Amino acid sequence: MAEIAESVVGAGATPDDRRARSERGFVTGIVSAALIWLAMQLGLNLLFELAGPTGAWVAFLLPWACLAFAVLSLAGMYSTRSGPVVVGSNRLRRNAYGWWLLAAFLLLMAILGESAEPIFDPLGKFGGIIVEFCSDHGLFWGVAAALVGAALVIAGTDTLQANRPGLVERVLVLNLTAKIAAIPMAVVAVAVFLGGTIWTVVYSFTNSKLLPRAQFVGLDQYERLWSTNRWIVSIENLMIYGICSLILSFIIGFTLAALMDQKIRFENTFRTIILYPFALSFIVTGLVWQWILNPDFGVQSIIRGLGWESFTFDPLNNADIVIFGILIAGLWQGTGLVMVLMLAGLRGIDQEIWKAARVDGIPAWKTYLFIVIPMMRPVFITTLVIIASGIVRLYDLVVAQTSGGPGISSEVPAKYVYDYMFQGQNLGQGFAASTMMLLAVAIVVIPWAYLEFGSKNRG
Repeated sequence: MAEIAESVVGAGATPDDRRARSERGFVTGIVSAALIWLAMQLGLNLLFELAGPTGAWVAFLLPWACLAFAVLSLAGMYSTRSGPVVVGSNRLRRNAYGWWLLAAFLLLMAILGESAEPIFDPLGKFGGIIVEFCSDHGLFWGVAAALVGAALVIAGTDTLQANRPGLVERVLVLNLTAKIAAIPMAVVAVAVFLGGTIWTVVYSFTNSKLLPRAQFVGLDQYERLWSTNRWIVSIENLMIYGICSLILSFIIGFTLAALMDQKIRFENTFRTIILYPFALSFIVTGLVWQWILNPDFGVQSIIRGLGWESFTFDPLNNADIVIFGILIAGLWQGTGLVMVLMLAGLRGIDQEIWKAARVDGIPAWKTYLFIVIPMMRPVFITTLVIIASGIVRLYDLVVAQTSGGPGISSEVPAKYVYDYMFQGQNLGQGFAASTMMLLAVAIVVIPWAYLEFGSKNRG
């Protein structure tokens, strides 16, 4: 076991490095086991069960495999200790008693099973929940709690010699009361967001109609989705709207911010006027621009009234350019927020940089392009996230302006999902479309997060 543990944590490293790797491996194993167990309870096991008995066994063994990794890391911690293991000689080892008491309770309840119900009868339904939980999951959590207690004892051997608390102490001892108090909030957040996501993905492989039902049909919903012309049009519209919205929002917003940064008169008034559309709902914005773009009494009617009788501007009734009519309304509402974010970033630039650029004779456009914009990278990232989230959930503007018309020329994915789930009474198809939207976001977010945060960790 010691040889396997050394191969896991790295035999060629220094004792301090090996101890740190062991603690990191143990915490990773325990946390991963807990998260995978929770995901299985929220419905992820249904995906594995599609593969039959083998998949069901894999779903059952995955959390235990993480605990096995934690055991190997625990052996690595034991092999790198700097002294004998003595239970109860410092704060870490004393904390282990609580975990072992919890482990003993859970394991005992798992052994007793339903025969322990009379003990908890005074607690009513809550007692029944405790008995049922411990009967089904007491063994898993009892083993996990026992491993945590053992880790605290072993880590306590080196805690007095360490220059700073190890990972086991920071995670399982320091501020433990606050972490326990945060568990309900964390469980709710995980259940709502992670659970909802898993539930959506799982039921996208079913033929659910008005109500969800676990009758799996494999990839039939996805094959139907990508063979539907309405979905293809929705994706094309979202790409056109998204690319144009990103580019134009940044260009217009930054230009307005740069002009506003020149300390112009009535700056507060202009800033309020430009930001005001953002205070309106998308429904109001869509209805306003539906009226403005109406050929009978909107822009086209006004221009023709000035003498240009041949002028034509009717994007909402032209299937080829209707998405650009929606884009105009989106830019009108969202550009003000981009301007305010950019202006805040510009005001954070040290004025000495501008003075140095003027002394060196650097043109203003070069100063913006090569000095100011690189320094505003965090502002650009924040703005990008805000704009991108608005693009993905584009729905209100389309419904208010065109209701997806003419025909299906202005359909977008969010409207497709809503129509199939609540109007078409086809939950399976709506879940499949939702999953594809989630996958598209993940393809963009995961590489960006790795480049953004992984590079910092490596640095």
